[in-house]
Amino acid sequence: MQVVEGSYYKEEADGNRIRSIPVQATRGVMYDRNGVILAGSRPAYSVIMPVDRKGNTLSDDELQKLSVLLKMPVADLKKKIEDNKRAFGAIYLANDVGVDVATQIEEKKDDFPGIQIEVNPLRVYPLGAAGAQVLGYVGEAGPDDKDADGNPYTTATLIGRAGIERKYNQYLEGKNGSKTIEVNASGQPVGYVGGTPAVSGNNIRLTLDANLQKAAEDAIDSQVKILAKSGIYATGASAVAIDPNSGAVLAMVSEPSYDPNRFSKGISTADWNQIINNKNHPMQNRTIASMYPPGSLFKVVTGAAALEAKVMSPTERIFDSGKHWLVDKRNAQGEAFGWIDFYEALEKSDNVYFYEMGRRLGIDKLSQMAREFGLGKPTGIDLAGEADGNVASEEYKKKVFDQDWYLGETMDAAIGQSYTLTTPIQMAMVYSSIANGGFKYQPYLVNRIDKLDGSPLKIYSPKRVGSLPVSKATLDDIHTGLRMVMSKDGTGGMLFHDYPVSIAGKSGTAETNGLDNGWFVAYAPFDKPEIVVLCMFEHSGFGADSAAPVVKEIMDAYFHFGKYAKSAASKDSGTGGKS
Repeated sequence: MQVVEGSYYKEEADGNRIRSIPVQATRGVMYDRNGVILAGSRPAYSVIMPVDRKGNTLSDDELQKLSVLLKMPVADLKKKIEDNKRAFGAIYLANDVGVDVATQIEEKKDDFPGIQIEVNPLRVYPLGAAGAQVLGYVGEAGPDDKDADGNPYTTATLIGRAGIERKYNQYLEGKNGSKTIEVNASGQPVGYVGGTPAVSGNNIRLTLDANLQKAAEDAIDSQVKILAKSGIYATGASAVAIDPNSGAVLAMVSEPSYDPNRFSKGISTADWNQIINNKNHPMQNRTIASMYPPGSLFKVVTGAAALEAKVMSPTERIFDSGKHWLVDKRNAQGEAFGWIDFYEALEKSDNVYFYEMGRRLGIDKLSQMAREFGLGKPTGIDLAGEADGNVASEEYKKKVFDQDWYLGETMDAAIGQSYTLTTPIQMAMVYSSIANGGFKYQPYLVNRIDKLDGSPLKIYSPKRVGSLPVSKATLDDIHTGLRMVMSKDGTGGMLFHDYPVSIAGKSGTAETNGLDNGWFVAYAPFDKPEIVVLCMFEHSGFGADSAAPVVKEIMDAYFHFGKYAKSAASKDSGTGGKS
């Protein structure tokens, strides 16, 4: 038997004597545009259970002892073992257990036979919940997960589960190594046999500015509390800051958020249920995935279409009695502004004027211009899960509801209601195109990916995807109206009429299921815009009241005004919004 079946029995003996322990690769670091770490790694103790080819596992008594020490339910331990029972080498039972737990396991080998402590890199996010939906989080690969080549992952591999961690996982994850050890009959290591070193992942440099991101997060958190004190309980909010001359995303916020650090250790069932059962969906990136009627922010599209079609001139005055003379459609708060032209209509966000623009224009030309601005389709930002949005049209209503189109619906569409739905990132890009003189850029978050020696592997440049079919004269007319919005008599004047830099923008309010969502967008400096900031608050009332304060706070942080002035630094210092 020893002669005939010798190779078989040798393999069996080696399978019981030799263990191949996976060594986790350190994921690449994510830096902001100034070199601030947004996602990195630190060493952490992991509790692992080496397994042999027979799939031997822990006894109930051993599981109970581990459960007490790790403060993890026995059921969770059993599930982790069951989910990884096909793995040969080791199963990671817990990560980042702390030196006290690691010491107890090392000192009480008889109580925990076969259990080992390994030091592995743990993913950390220094800003916590700030930017969580953008950066994403990591989790242990399951049996159904595949790498970029379509191969199953080995046990204990951490992969990106959302955001940039997921989108750029093939660059960030690196390549796991292994450590081959010899064990005795009790499963305790007695010698090191060999192995292969792990290879770290590629570092990624983002367009985000950590200071601006934190200021935006804090501004939204503060505004949520202020609204709550007045009895307004916003169910969510989002904000985004864009460089209109390139499409680079400087900040992106979605509220409520979550702390991705909770996932790095292996999130508990209780923590997962707390997040997933939150009715306000903290894991959803509202900036790219939530769709809302754009309200009065859409009026620049209506204005562009009407002025280009020459159905109205910017100086033509109509009489606003508070409602339209053909269809009983009124201003938001029943205002009546009398004789008013295009510039004043934007300044005061007058509905009646834009009802008339829509009536003369017609729904077909209005829908066409909305699509030319990029609405009704994804912007192409480098994140998964972006929504298409929708453009109101006669064709859409017929297809979905099999109903005819009415004049009143054209008027609703002209002020950003009806069937038009947009994401915050889409509306930010609409205003970026207006701010930069009519050029359409694809928004992006990654500047470059580095090789292990620090040299660039891939460099991402601004991507122009088209131009607006709008004349310079029309764009100038829209600019003038948006500048007047920020005047003392405009809807944004309360906060911005004496702002230290020239600024333009638009407020908006749109009703959804009887509740108002508030919008506000601004770009500055007016003569040569270098930043566009947009904020959207769900169920919060008028945008000038709810969203505008957040936009102002982000602008202050970018230009180092107000409370941000003391921390202002030169562009060469690596801090500040304009670096």
